[in-house]
Amino acid sequence: MENIEKLIFEFKNPSNKFTPIPFWFWNDDLSEEEIKRQIGEFNSKGVNGFIIHPRIGLPESIEYMSEEWLGFVKFAVLEAKKYSMKVMLYDEAMYPSGSCHGEVIKTNPDFASKRLVMKEENTCLEDEKFVAEISKNNKKYYFFEAFSKGTIRGIHFGEDDGEPNAPPSANLLDPDAVSCFINLTHQRYFDFLKEEFGKTIIAIFTDEPMICGRVPYNCVPWTSGLEKTLNQKGFNTDDLYYLFEKDDSEKSKKANDIFENVVRERLEEAYYNQISVWCKNHYIAFIGHPEKSTDISVLKYFDIPCQDIVWRYVAPGEDTAINGPHSTMAKCASDSARHRGKRRNGNECFGCCGHTDDKYAFTRNDMKWYIDWLFVRGCNLIIPHAFFYSIRGARKDERPPDVGLNNSFWREYKEISDYIKRCSAMNTDSKNVTDIAVLCGADNLPWNAAKELFESQIEFNYLEYDLLSECEISNAKCKLKNNEYKILVIDGIYPDEKVNKYLQEFKASGGIVIDYSNQSEFIDEIREYSSTILNISPVNNLRITHINKYGVDILFCVNEGEAEIEASINEKILYVLDAESGEVLNCECGKYKLSLLPRKSLYLILDSKN
Repeated sequence: MENIEKLIFEFKNPSNKFTPIPFWFWNDDLSEEEIKRQIGEFNSKGVNGFIIHPRIGLPESIEYMSEEWLGFVKFAVLEAKKYSMKVMLYDEAMYPSGSCHGEVIKTNPDFASKRLVMKEENTCLEDEKFVAEISKNNKKYYFFEAFSKGTIRGIHFGEDDGEPNAPPSANLLDPDAVSCFINLTHQRYFDFLKEEFGKTIIAIFTDEPMICGRVPYNCVPWTSGLEKTLNQKGFNTDDLYYLFEKDDSEKSKKANDIFENVVRERLEEAYYNQISVWCKNHYIAFIGHPEKSTDISVLKYFDIPCQDIVWRYVAPGEDTAINGPHSTMAKCASDSARHRGKRRNGNECFGCCGHTDDKYAFTRNDMKWYIDWLFVRGCNLIIPHAFFYSIRGARKDERPPDVGLNNSFWREYKEISDYIKRCSAMNTDSKNVTDIAVLCGADNLPWNAAKELFESQIEFNYLEYDLLSECEISNAKCKLKNNEYKILVIDGIYPDEKVNKYLQEFKASGGIVIDYSNQSEFIDEIREYSSTILNISPVNNLRITHINKYGVDILFCVNEGEAEIEASINEKILYVLDAESGEVLNCECGKYKLSLLPRKSLYLILDSKN
């Protein structure tokens, strides 16, 4: 009972370290008076941290990373310090990350992002470099390294997509270009604010870095020296053709697989690893998210791995909650954190959300749906997108909604903050109880098997094929960190020869490998072999995660649908916890009838001895 009492006390009195940490869009004329006022408002609503995000609408008179800009940042950091709030910096102006508002390319024009071009004529333009000539189908093809002419979204009006002053994107596959980016951004912040690094300043956020930048066409990424690496991996020069003319042949598939792996590894080493090492050496965490919802491999470089959810990907009242690749993004971050020993994982959420053309139709209930969607999948850091410094003029319509001071539910935000803190606390330093793992690729998370597990209220985790080499395989278990799996599920992503050796070893030890292709019997097989499934009547739109914290078993139950649901929980329940109100009810029943209205959730504390 002592551990249950400790759990309930923390539930009722969640620490401020579990606060939502919103993007704070600095998008207008800045003043110390207004910065001070807004920080005070944040603190009064239980928002105990923020990410300073330079955003479109900032006047041209305030140059990015100038003394004036840094002065306002320092003022905000010191003001936050007065309230014991935490600050995260943002590494770009505006996004995607990597070019320091185009300053990287100004330092060296050759640092601009690059692509590969295929032509049927040997015409090399002035800014292109010859790569190769091949013969294919009785034709000659010529390949050239060229600038992608990609851009980022800038912070001043006239610098958005397609506008003439949009800053050029940098070559993220070039370690020297990335080093330049770090010196212009990260190091400059440190030189100006070093006293607060590792204290008030706890992290720096990188935002969906794109190799070619934002371009209106399909882009084959490239950088000098890439061909040599490709050839070392078994990619022939003739295979360059298949990067542009893909077909169903094994040769085309193999060529593209090798190319994608080499480019990903180059990006990881040149970009993610460099920044990760810099952050460790400067006392702060590396936080942020990659370009794709399923990019799980690169998350290993983050101290706080994240993903980014928007309305067009996943939305209430639609089937996208458990269908399609984007439906995997929350577990992409949380399962990476579980398997790599990271304490927190987050999600940049609510961007571009809303039912109609008026994005301010996004309601508190909509927000609750998204928060629960994330929490039931293991997220424990909510990063609201965004609190707008200003909604003057066109700023109001730049990636709305404002989910901060300018929203109609701001006066109720303390209740929202408390809910987020309670759920984040429950998901931190806890283990989700499952012996089932769905195997996944470096940037491909299967969702069909996951959907059936969700619909059957069966807990699971995504496990990367690449992590099998780090697992301890023995006694019918595949063990990694504090996770133990007796069932590994293959869903459409089949292992290579190297991985198959681990699977054969696992099966030889008594472990179970289930191929989801036999869909009709999938859940029956899972129920036959799993020893962690609870006795719960399956109900459509009921999502449940089973976690254990301080040795206490807890169910977090969420209604993900649009109608009231009821389910029988045939387990001994000791307490019912309502995270919205903080109310704790003594239950002590052997069979609990769960009833949840839409947008509602409950925690159930189980009798672990039962």
